[in-house]
Amino acid sequence: AGCTPAEQPAPPRRWSPPLDRPVSLSVRDVPLRSALDRLSAASRLRLSYSADLLPLDRRVCATGDSLAVGEVLAGLLRGTGVAPVVAGPEHVVLAPAPGRAPGEAMATVALDRIVVTGRPGGSQERALPFGVEVVGGEELAERGTDGVAEALSSTVPGVWAWSPSPSSVLVRYGSIRGASSFGASHPKVYIDGIEVANPLLLSRIDPEAVERVEVVRGPQGAALYGTDAISGVVNVVTRHEGGGGGAPLARIRSGFGVAQSDFAAGGSLSQEHGLTLRAGSETRSLGLSVSGRTAGEHIPEAFSRSLAAVAGARRVGARSITTGVARFAAEDAGVSASPLLGGLSPARPDSAVPTPAGAAGSQSVRQYTLGINTVFVPDDRWTHSLVAGIDGNRVAGVPDVRSPFRLADASTLGSPDGGADRATLRGSSVARLGARGGVSGGLALMAEHSVLRETAVPAVDWRQRSAVLAQVHAGLHESLWATAGLRLERNEGLAGEGQLSALPMLGAAWLRSAGDLTLKLRAAYGKGIRPPQDAAREAARTGLHPQGAGPDLDPEEQSGVEGGIDLQVGGSLSLHVTRFDQLASGLIQRVPFERAASAPYASRAGRREPGPMAYRLQNVGEIANRGWEVQGSAELGRLSLDGTLSLVDSRVRRVGTGYTGDLRPGDRMLEVPARTASLSAAWFGVGWYGSLTAARAWDWVNYDYLALARASADGSWPSGEPAGARLREFWRVYPGITHLRATVARDLRPGVSVVLTGDNLLNRQLGEPDNVTVLPGRTVMLGLRAEF
Repeated sequence: AGCTPAEQPAPPRRWSPPLDRPVSLSVRDVPLRSALDRLSAASRLRLSYSADLLPLDRRVCATGDSLAVGEVLAGLLRGTGVAPVVAGPEHVVLAPAPGRAPGEAMATVALDRIVVTGRPGGSQERALPFGVEVVGGEELAERGTDGVAEALSSTVPGVWAWSPSPSSVLVRYGSIRGASSFGASHPKVYIDGIEVANPLLLSRIDPEAVERVEVVRGPQGAALYGTDAISGVVNVVTRHEGGGGGAPLARIRSGFGVAQSDFAAGGSLSQEHGLTLRAGSETRSLGLSVSGRTAGEHIPEAFSRSLAAVAGARRVGARSITTGVARFAAEDAGVSASPLLGGLSPARPDSAVPTPAGAAGSQSVRQYTLGINTVFVPDDRWTHSLVAGIDGNRVAGVPDVRSPFRLADASTLGSPDGGADRATLRGSSVARLGARGGVSGGLALMAEHSVLRETAVPAVDWRQRSAVLAQVHAGLHESLWATAGLRLERNEGLAGEGQLSALPMLGAAWLRSAGDLTLKLRAAYGKGIRPPQDAAREAARTGLHPQGAGPDLDPEEQSGVEGGIDLQVGGSLSLHVTRFDQLASGLIQRVPFERAASAPYASRAGRREPGPMAYRLQNVGEIANRGWEVQGSAELGRLSLDGTLSLVDSRVRRVGTGYTGDLRPGDRMLEVPARTASLSAAWFGVGWYGSLTAARAWDWVNYDYLALARASADGSWPSGEPAGARLREFWRVYPGITHLRATVARDLRPGVSVVLTGDNLLNRQLGEPDNVTVLPGRTVMLGLRAEF
């Protein structure tokens, strides 16, 4: 009872070594996962497989004496579209069978996915005590999405990034479970385990090069990933499969489009092109993805051009798997004043009104990543891994938009040219403690060292970071798991004796299955810390008074709990609900002062006028981030539905001694939406595909930049200089706008399809994240895709 036809043996055939090894096995009504584990132990063979390809919870039976391993595997894997592939004398990989028809593989339960972000050495999602969202690269490609932040906003609850202008090279996160900084909240970002030097610069990546994106929200990931992870962690896993097994060897895409604009006659033209090449097999493979795009001027001078390439390689040996990645990205864009500020003449040098001469210009970003990852499995108990790599960037002319004033004076505006390079070396060992009496467990040990070199012309700054981690987990009858971990880290970005920090994580998960229904309860606590000299903050520190980033600044910290319920019905329905309660302290804000102490007045045309505004970085106090996250999905035949909802209350709990900014206890944090939601529907027809995605953020507080500009232009400040509490007079509530995106693809012939994509279909060009930013209007692109 409860067994699938897998209990029937496959027709006898000759098997190559080691699949011809005889084995005796007797299992009845057990999960496929357990059957594979027992077969591996009985045959003394190492079996490697992806949980995304196998229904590991399916109940199976297999009984026989002196059967070939290949014969047993063929019976267990029948109907899955997966077949055994010999990778070494004692290593077998379960890979997609050659010639498998699309959709032949059985649907898998999401909680059985193997994710690498949750634990050293990876872990099944079912055992993790905190929520992990996984976005597949194929899903991004089908939606025509190449913006990392855009993809997270429409698929991951609790994460919202403002829609970027084509000329914006920086990602602006509005909320990651509330606020973890001022205008610079961001997760810690990795590419194949290599830490990105500045996460705000990773704005786009070719979805053809991405296998999946894994996201951990909140400080629970800091125990594993360390300082800077107080908001969460994003790990971009690149693709490494070869061209064997019926997979296409090459993919080509090309598209052209036009974006409407109320501020540019005739709109703006855009184009994008891409080429992906794959070679090799499941055991040895090479891949290269190259993409480029251009966007015209949706407002005067606001153009963009970008080129990106990602190359990867993988080798599967008898006891090891080695992967390598190389990435390069270049982007150039124009810098332009908002057309909404036209006609306003600045009355003083620190005006909020950008003058055409001071604002127009160009900006450029260059990024690279080089890394190698080796996993070595000497036996059934130990797994060792080593990650080594470097990521860097070079920036020039990138404007700073994170203060309430858009400074136009050349002496205080120009963003510092420079960049950053971070080298990372990480080694880990994971021990699997055998199961006895239904009890299983594991121990993970990890050591990491990184060196960061930051350049802001002419200064060069070096900072090192070293850490060790110990994490233990235990399971009972594959239904109850407990996890505890502690990371000790020394970071030179933390001043004085506080360079050493302890980052703990505690959590538990309970899972129960009954037929197709699976219920999981989880809870976790975590703590994270971010140094005052954060890479993202240092990259745009213009306009600061010399005493801006002094040693008196405390680090930003966040700690708290999350609890959730995950409900899965077979492979077709899922619901995930999470409640989080986090406390952030020491958040750093750029606070304007009334006048620079060194130059209280400036002379202009024989008149004495106020000099430029000065700024200073200050710790605010404590911010409470609380809320709910809901994510659900349904597979109804050819129709696929996905939705997210996030309710966030990010509020000032208290202000610190000496704080002179505009926030007060009880205030909502600026630029954090109270509600965000998305809904996606996709239909997989015969020879065609269509999808529609709506995303919206509601109700946030931000500055009224138009009012600031007018007051600055005519000197009519309501109650004196706009500093401290007087800035509150320029707060306003923004209602939000809805983003609507659609994609339709039609096959012209096998391997060739035409794609029509529409973005911002409601043609909303104003209202996010403030009232001076202008977004491209309704954008329609027609393209062609081919694979062979």
